[in-house]
Amino acid sequence: MSGALLARGRIRRMNRAALSLAAALFLAAPMALAQVPPRGARLSYTRGPGTEGCPEEPSLRQIVASQLGGVDPFVRDGAWHIEVVIRRKGTAFQGEIALHDRDGRALGRQEHSSAICGALVEDIGLSLSAFMRPLLPSGPAPESVPISPLPGPPPPSVPRGAASRVPPGASPGAPASKPPNLVAVPARPAPRPRPPPDRPRLQLGAGVLLGAGVAPSVAVGFSGFAGARWERFSLSLEARGDLPIDAEPYRGWTFGVSGLSGSVVPCGHADWFFGCALATAGGLWNVRDSTGRELVLPYAGLGFRAGLEMPLSARLAGQLSGDLSINIHRTHIRPIHGEGWSVAPVSEAVALRLVAFF
Repeated sequence: MSGALLARGRIRRMNRAALSLAAALFLAAPMALAQVPPRGARLSYTRGPGTEGCPEEPSLRQIVASQLGGVDPFVRDGAWHIEVVIRRKGTAFQGEIALHDRDGRALGRQEHSSAICGALVEDIGLSLSAFMRPLLPSGPAPESVPISPLPGPPPPSVPRGAASRVPPGASPGAPASKPPNLVAVPARPAPRPRPPPDRPRLQLGAGVLLGAGVAPSVAVGFSGFAGARWERFSLSLEARGDLPIDAEPYRGWTFGVSGLSGSVVPCGHADWFFGCALATAGGLWNVRDSTGRELVLPYAGLGFRAGLEMPLSARLAGQLSGDLSINIHRTHIRPIHGEGWSVAPVSEAVALRLVAFF
């Protein structure tokens, strides 16, 4: 019951938005309306920084066309110019619709907002379809389906000779009564379109980090990742390398430790914040200075990541994140004599990355 009420409320809200847009634009330019050619208007669609996961222009055109019988009303040489701009504003997405005439004069403007960018683009498409419907060329009306009258009882039998009886004042060829008018079935309203699919985008990132808990002391490292990005979710494969760190557990025994690992990183995104799970596996390289012998020891850990992602442009963003992992497979380095060294139970890392979207 609550789902049906929410759906009806959303439909009423979108209808009010569409009617208010149409009213605002028509009242703003009543004289220019007569100058609009029936072929439609030009459309420009822009996504600002932080809206890389929003639907693209073909999705908006599909929503408008689905409400207009499959007709795309936007053309390159239209006399009017409809401009749609999507921006990130705080914790929500904001969409602005602006109408300009052939000389660039502003005729009308309206704003929409939503916490989900896909729902925002859907609302904008429904508003544009309500505005563009009167500008389309009128075509033939849809063919109506007649409703046959319900079958009734058979007519009474007429005695022989009674057929020649005609009421006074009536012509012999006139019918006895006028047949009832056929009622046309009204055309069904266009179905409400489904929200456009949230298509993934390719994301590539790289940066520097400081790590502790894996090497004997704080290590400087580098990381890079590649993956798929949706509006609220991402999945990446990440590689990390730590520069060598020298350790001397006791006098006379010195060795160096460096690391190379890979991680599977699923993340959830909400505005500028994101949180991830980490599953890491790799190896530690142990090089003894006295002998030059190199050993590769396995390493594995599970943890989580939290951070901030700040949009820099339509295709670039900066990330600042912190990792906390439990080392489920701890590497131990033991000399023949004396105390050894092992990976800490918990490791931490702080990273600064640059991310590009394609």
